[in-house]
Amino acid sequence: MLPSPARLLALACCLGVTLTPAVAYRKGVWRRVEAVAGREAVLPCEVGNVEASDMVYVVLWYRNGDKEPIYSYDNRPGRLQAAEERHLVKSRLLQGRATFRPGHLPALHIKPVGSSDQANYTCRVDFRIATSRRTHLSLHVVVPPEPPVLRAGGQRATDGVLGPLQEGGALEITCSVAGGDPPPSVVWRRDGEVLDSTSESRSPALTVNQLSILRLTRVYHNARLTCLASNNNVTSSARASVTVKMNLRPLVTRIEAPPKWLRVGREIEISCVVAGSRPHPNVTWTLGTLTSLTPLPAKTEHGVNVSTSCVKVVASRRHHGQRLTCTAVNPLFPGARLSDSTLLNVTYPPVATMELGRGVSSIVKEGEDVYFNCNVDSNPPTYKISWFRRSQAILHRPAQGILLSGNSLALRGITRHQAGPYTCSASNVEGDAHSPPLTLHVNYAPVCAAGGAGQVLAAGLGQQVNVTCQVEAAPSAVRYSWVFNSSLTSHRLPGDQVFITPDGGSAVQFVARTHQDYGTLQCWAQNHVGKMTQPCLFHVVPAGRPEQPARCLVVNKTYNSLAVECTPGFDGGLQQVFIAKVFEAVTGRGQVNVTSEFPTFTLEGLTPGLDYIIQVTARNKLGSSDPVKLEALTYKMAENRMRDEQGSESGGGGPGGGLLLVSLLVAAAVVTVAAAAGLAGRCLWARRHDRDPITGENRSTKGYLAPPERRSERLSGADATDDDNVHFEVPTISLEAHREPRTEGKSPWNSGSFALSQPQNPPV
Repeated sequence: MLPSPARLLALACCLGVTLTPAVAYRKGVWRRVEAVAGREAVLPCEVGNVEASDMVYVVLWYRNGDKEPIYSYDNRPGRLQAAEERHLVKSRLLQGRATFRPGHLPALHIKPVGSSDQANYTCRVDFRIATSRRTHLSLHVVVPPEPPVLRAGGQRATDGVLGPLQEGGALEITCSVAGGDPPPSVVWRRDGEVLDSTSESRSPALTVNQLSILRLTRVYHNARLTCLASNNNVTSSARASVTVKMNLRPLVTRIEAPPKWLRVGREIEISCVVAGSRPHPNVTWTLGTLTSLTPLPAKTEHGVNVSTSCVKVVASRRHHGQRLTCTAVNPLFPGARLSDSTLLNVTYPPVATMELGRGVSSIVKEGEDVYFNCNVDSNPPTYKISWFRRSQAILHRPAQGILLSGNSLALRGITRHQAGPYTCSASNVEGDAHSPPLTLHVNYAPVCAAGGAGQVLAAGLGQQVNVTCQVEAAPSAVRYSWVFNSSLTSHRLPGDQVFITPDGGSAVQFVARTHQDYGTLQCWAQNHVGKMTQPCLFHVVPAGRPEQPARCLVVNKTYNSLAVECTPGFDGGLQQVFIAKVFEAVTGRGQVNVTSEFPTFTLEGLTPGLDYIIQVTARNKLGSSDPVKLEALTYKMAENRMRDEQGSESGGGGPGGGLLLVSLLVAAAVVTVAAAAGLAGRCLWARRHDRDPITGENRSTKGYLAPPERRSERLSGADATDDDNVHFEVPTISLEAHREPRTEGKSPWNSGSFALSQPQNPPV
């Protein structure tokens, strides 16, 4: 199938080759082929219709009528040659650049093509049967022009920017293009619009187009002037561009959103926008009348073609009726001044100040009366006055001693909780105003700090307890005294047992050496306002056994370990430890015994596949808690599980499976009887030796042994001074009669009861 002319034209366009619209493949007709220098030239060769029994033997290419071919392609059959050896380039000029491509569109390709390749080419095709056919081609190589060169005012424009040019001035700029075959056309454009398409040739290798503008207007500012040179429709046009920059007069000056009114004492920012000036204009502000103008400081920010100037005005009553003016001028155009102004209308919202009533100080004592006055200056008059404490509104509540009347506030019998900053606010149609805060200080006698009263402290005999007392008071300088009260005695603690803590509190060191030493410690404090009405109480009770751990769970298990976690209970007032013991569930034999400071255990070294009983107890110096019992089992080993599964499968399927099952049951019964006998014997031995068969604890000890006495150590701090003139109310504490310790090791103080009572005659 022969290639059509349309296909040849499409191929030539894709490869950058131009074919003249001649009649395709007519004998004796020369066709024009164009190619761009540096690209690829495609020279199509006519093959025509070939019968099925015929074939192409040889293709020969000739240049400018030479008798010797410049390129040959040998396609004759029976020749033992490789495909690439059938091609032969005989011209030295085409070595490495020419390739003949047979096929549906046979053609000679030259890449890269140069000016020296421009010539007449003839392609001769020899067939096996048909007569030879020739194709005549005229190759024209187009040379693109050089990039344009721009000059303005005799200077070469190389940085892409022209100017700045003055608005209303003239412009002449020249575009010169060297080279190009055929000579190029040179055109001036402005942002896509053609300004000048007339070009002239100054020499055979130079084409020039000069653009002249007599009067520059604002439309040329930032305009992009482009010179394009082209001599073919294959390559892109060569171009050079410059951006015109101009000096421009201000176009508009406008005050943005002039205020309809201003509030006295309030600062307002007014903006003035100046557009169209280049370079940036000078913007000035003035305030006053024609006879008396006052310049105002302003802040001006310059953007693209727009400048914004802002002035801040603090309005006063004297500003009412005065004119605020914004003026802009470009220094390069001093005669082109533009201004805009607005007339100020000043109103003002309330201005509030607050003061205490006559004869009232800002520091008062709890229980006194306080009066506040709110002074307001406003126009128009106020319609509402509100009061606030710490930003919380104060309402009229006579039953609580809060009285509001007009611009006055009265507080009857003030408390310490009502201290803090007070403000008043006034409102009119112009807005609201808050007064500066007035802080009221309320002095009060000491009171116990939060959580510092009614504490219960557990201690063992001879154990030192550090008791700290914290109070709240204003002023904070206080003096402390301590009183101890029990069912047998009530006395003030001496100064050598009382200490001052670094944070201003008071501390004592208390040691109960006998059971009668337990009772209540009373902490009293006094400042110059007065003394405490109720002391801070600290009840010291005997320490006992710890409580049972709670929420014990087996959280993890493996083939040889178990993990247990519990929540600790009350330690009985003494440091406690936790003990976990593991016993075999069948034999009762002990396996693991672990002691820890925390009720978290990892019990290792266990036998795989057994049931266990875990006992968790808490212990301190006075004894142990009741145990917590858990049941758990370890996993079987992987090989044991596999053996068990295989045994069950084989036992159930064979004739000897029943006999094996009976043997296993008999063996298990024998082991169970032996374990029961061993457990009974162990229990009998333990009873004789007075030991628990499970825990192994000795039961012969009656009650508990109190720890030896220790000498108390003084806390750091200065000795507190006692106030002998202060009378203290001393509540008493009575302890239930001491009972003998139980044989189970429990502390007798765990079940003791305490009764608080107020004495009739407090000590002095």
